[in-house]
Amino acid sequence: MDKLGAPDLNERTAEFPFNPADYFTYVFDREIRAAGMPGGYCGFALGLAAEPDLVRLQQRLDELVARFPQAAGRIERRGKRCLWIATGRRLELERHPCPGDGTETVSALLGRPSDPETDPPMSLHWLAHETGGTLLLRWIHPLLDARGVKLVLDFLGADDTAKFRDSPPLISQKLAEWSVWQKIRLTLKAKRHNDRCNRLDSSLPTVADTGPQALRLKIRRYGEEESAHISRLAQSYMGLAGKTLYTLGCFMRAMELAGPAVAKAGYCIPYAYNLRRQNAPTPVFGNQVGCLFAQATREQVRDRDGLMRHLLIQYRQTVAEQLDLAYLPLMWLGQYLSPPRYARLLRTQRSGGELSSCWFSDVGDMRFGNSGFLGAPVEHMYHLTWMTLPPGLALLAGQMNGRITLSYNYLHPAVDEAWLDRVIPLMDAELLGKGY
Repeated sequence: MDKLGAPDLNERTAEFPFNPADYFTYVFDREIRAAGMPGGYCGFALGLAAEPDLVRLQQRLDELVARFPQAAGRIERRGKRCLWIATGRRLELERHPCPGDGTETVSALLGRPSDPETDPPMSLHWLAHETGGTLLLRWIHPLLDARGVKLVLDFLGADDTAKFRDSPPLISQKLAEWSVWQKIRLTLKAKRHNDRCNRLDSSLPTVADTGPQALRLKIRRYGEEESAHISRLAQSYMGLAGKTLYTLGCFMRAMELAGPAVAKAGYCIPYAYNLRRQNAPTPVFGNQVGCLFAQATREQVRDRDGLMRHLLIQYRQTVAEQLDLAYLPLMWLGQYLSPPRYARLLRTQRSGGELSSCWFSDVGDMRFGNSGFLGAPVEHMYHLTWMTLPPGLALLAGQMNGRITLSYNYLHPAVDEAWLDRVIPLMDAELLGKGY
């Protein structure tokens, strides 16, 4: 490995407080580290048909840090609050020769030991294959969410970066619109909803395993015709609620058909919703998301059409009762809890079990122009994340230029690979409407 060198940037003293969603992800970072894993690190990998302009890429990386100093910051905890402290350090593009398709190297890079109190929260890697290569952006989740990472990649590949700018967190803007009484009313709604979620014990893909874990990845890519067919089915079942709910329902079905390792009363899959406006270039940094839940009993999951109706009704009730917004003031209050106490509230059901049957994120449709990324055509993408154990499994969905990609991230040996190999074809059948 070598690095493209250049003089260090001048040290800065800027400070950037965490917003409520940043702290939410920080709590899970602490949980992952407490279990002996590297932390809440994520990866966004682009498969490129050729080598991009690496000199220009480093220049853009320098400009990113100059414009957004938190990109090279460190985490500092002051009392009950966390913030990014700008360091002025340079983020150097790292280059690696890489045989094969690069997925093993990418997983290894994501597991590289790092301390966010001393090390940069983000790194950029070029993995050179025999033909083309993989561009990997690795970051710690409290820094920004997946949609923000797409904006960072847009910034790095843009001819003109003027439209990208820092702005107040969208969560803070939304909270500022409400009176104290509105916040209290919404918080009570969120608490009642959370209590209901905690009553249905969640089936899990693995039992807790305290031994050393490695992050592994399986990728399923769908062609244009398959992706279009999945989108039509999602639209017919879920209407405007779209592919996210449909994908969640299909995955519940696939896990149930394969037989979960820990079979309980039902399934609960938390998922984020994006507060950003469609195609908005700002804000770039910070997590601009809220939290929703998809939950169903095992009996409901066994009836495909009934399950889809149930999830759609559940979603509509959530929106009608403003539960999609109710978790924002709850996250605001959560900032004042210690990470261990907050984690117990977020993860633990009344029975003492884990709330989440798996982790899920849908990063939406990613588009790159005809010129690709800095002159290199973009062939595919996939996503990675470390997660808590249990559940030890995360399904990350995305779409690029009309083609859907599912990235199955799992902890080994906690998750039985043979079980996951049964789940994936069942998931294919469910998505394509050929369910068993």
